[in-house]
Amino acid sequence: MILSLAHAEVDDAAAINVYGAWSEIVVGERPRGLVDCYLSEGDGVVQVAALWETMEDHDRAFEEKLNHPAFGLFAACGLDPTHTIHRVIGRFHAH
Repeated sequence: MILSLAHAEVDDAAAINVYGAWSEIVVGERPRGLVDCYLSEGDGVVQVAALWETMEDHDRAFEEKLNHPAFGLFAACGLDPTHTIHRVIGRFHAH
């Protein structure tokens, strides 16, 4: 599994745009291989954390930036995020 993290600094006005754009993304078509995706906010930073089945799934969505939840979100808000990718080496799933 792959964890994709993208974040950008936002002011209050941009945060409102982020929330609106997120509501559009969550009702859209889910990219193949996307396991789960979270939007978080704190200290003037908005972050999208996405869990992908494989690196190929992530890369395919990344090539079509508007199909990648993070880049679709930040592009819709005119923000340029910082993006990192991590290989998941452990997982604890609570029920």
